[in-house]
Amino acid sequence: MMTRQNLILFGVFTAFLIVCPELLEAAVVKSGFENKMANLQQQFSSFLLPVMSVLGLVIAGILAATGNEGAKSKIWFCLIGSGVGFLAPYIIGWLQRALN
Repeated sequence: MMTRQNLILFGVFTAFLIVCPELLEAAVVKSGFENKMANLQQQFSSFLLPVMSVLGLVIAGILAATGNEGAKSKIWFCLIGSGVGFLAPYIIGWLQRALN
């Protein structure tokens, strides 16, 4: 059974994909597997990760404002996730250069 918080996050993610269908289109429009993956990676790392990390921080802030006991640890995890989310394009570019 899904908890209320998981249900809300699932609803937000589903609504986000409905509002931004180009993220789903990115894997279908281009021809060739490499082009599909490159486009999907670019869309995911430059738009979706930062948006989801900011959304996580907002939700964690709301939990902290309502007095949730685990909000402090959730905020720390969101900050770490936000750092990874915002740095993802640079990390992926560095890994691609290192592997080539």
